[in-house]
Amino acid sequence: MIQKNPPNKEIETFLQSTDHFIYHTPLFRQFIETSFSCNYQLICSYEKDKISALLPVVKITSKIFGNRLISVPYQEYGGFCGDSSTLPKLLNFIQNEHRKGTEFLEIKGSIIPKLNPSDSLCKKSSLQKADRYKRFVLPLSSEEEVWKNIQKSKRKAVKKAQKAGVCRILTTSDLNEFYKLYLENMRRFGSPPYSKQYFINFFEIIETKGYGKIYGTFIEGKLASALLGFTYNKRVHITTAISNPKYAAARPSDLMHWKFITWAIENHYQSFDFGLVREESGQFEYKRKWGAKLQELPSFFLALKTQEIPTLLDPSNNKYKLAIKIWQHLPLKFTELMGMSIRKKLGM
Repeated sequence: MIQKNPPNKEIETFLQSTDHFIYHTPLFRQFIETSFSCNYQLICSYEKDKISALLPVVKITSKIFGNRLISVPYQEYGGFCGDSSTLPKLLNFIQNEHRKGTEFLEIKGSIIPKLNPSDSLCKKSSLQKADRYKRFVLPLSSEEEVWKNIQKSKRKAVKKAQKAGVCRILTTSDLNEFYKLYLENMRRFGSPPYSKQYFINFFEIIETKGYGKIYGTFIEGKLASALLGFTYNKRVHITTAISNPKYAAARPSDLMHWKFITWAIENHYQSFDFGLVREESGQFEYKRKWGAKLQELPSFFLALKTQEIPTLLDPSNNKYKLAIKIWQHLPLKFTELMGMSIRKKLGM
């Protein structure tokens, strides 16, 4: 049996006995639905009247970009949790329900590598695998051990930043200053920004439950950098890192990373996930210097109408590169007004 969005209590009981991350939870569904006004479906398969597997999915509709299903949009990771042998049932259900009017299903790589579909499961389920990104994950042990494995230049940068600035956890009172810096960074990156309401929801729904936090480094009383991460099930996943180039020489970004890492160690977290990265990007070397381990991060596609793996959001796509260059030159207010609607249509 397959059921969409069964009672929260059933889902929470199932999650207590299986490895998963925050995007599998009803709480995260609330966060995304509140932020993007979408229908975040937790599709569950059942064995003997109990949930055996769960796949979070959102349908993204756009006249320009087409209609598709994504697990999970607006985040770096996705995929199912539970018994992998029931995944074909879930995919068959999706195929039958969305065969008309939907181009494809994208299942993003899991934050838990063992939950990614195996090659045999891909073949059985007609999933196409795409390798576009890698990820850096830092295993956490003692503070001394982690510090020892950080590259010497990075340790020196942390010490320099400790003399120049102060790092602390941000609160809603810091939101205006944080969001202004965030907008400036997103334009510089050439990427549409989230709305301020997204971060208000983060504080109200996620942070208050202890499932996320934002660290910020202040220099001369000004916010010089900030780092947002989800903190769930003994894993920290960093999703947003911003900084003011004016203070780059003081290395505020290194200080906030180290503060977040030490917090995670003190609270017995097992890993600090720097998030996805492209091998040719500047972030690749930055994340490597922290002693993090490079891991594969494949995505999986199930054709519904189209037979080709989409390339619209592939960083190697020339149209994607052109869109970045155009966005970098738009007025800041325009990016704020249009960013969230574009993200919603792209599912990014």
